[in-house]
Amino acid sequence: MKKTLTFLLAACAWTIAQAGDDNTFYLNDAVILSGGTANVELGIRNTAANLTCLEAEIQLPEDFGVVLDEDGNPKVTLYGNRTAGHEVLAGLLDNGNLKLLVSSIDGHLLKGEDGEILAFTIEADEEAQVGEYTMETVGESLLVSSTAEAYYSVGVKGSVLITDDPTGINLNADLNASDEAIYNLAGQRLSRKQKGVNIIGGRKIAIK
Repeated sequence: MKKTLTFLLAACAWTIAQAGDDNTFYLNDAVILSGGTANVELGIRNTAANLTCLEAEIQLPEDFGVVLDEDGNPKVTLYGNRTAGHEVLAGLLDNGNLKLLVSSIDGHLLKGEDGEILAFTIEADEEAQVGEYTMETVGESLLVSSTAEAYYSVGVKGSVLITDDPTGINLNADLNASDEAIYNLAGQRLSRKQKGVNIIGGRKIAIK
């Protein structure tokens, strides 16, 4: 699997004709218990309408790891509303970073201009301390268009919040499910969104 991933990444990079910075990734924040798991979503905001391939390398903070599936590969779920006709290859690099490649053999385009592309599952060590941690894209994370233009997206950050009070927070919800329950950081359910940090659908979201 590692050889296949390396080959396809090289093939994708070979088509690049030029670079730009008009399009970018983003990482949705996640909430997790020490020793627990949570889903992290990777999305893109793009002005280019002809994107077909993306490559991302994500560095997790210390005391976190990527959950593997039954075949020993990182557990990743593609969101079909943006990635119809695509497949994902995922692997762990020697430095522990998560490498992702989303591509289409038939050249299908990524749909839409803003929204999540996929989710991967992380786990926190049992000894991990309560607090906020940073994850980010590193290396040559990029988006590639059907006309061989490349858009680099480096240093995009998201946060992982470890909490010791999971009251009412669904940390292991189905990746495709919708949970609109709203909580504060103390785990108390709210009747509506409030200014500050809210937890909605198991993710930490800042409300201005």
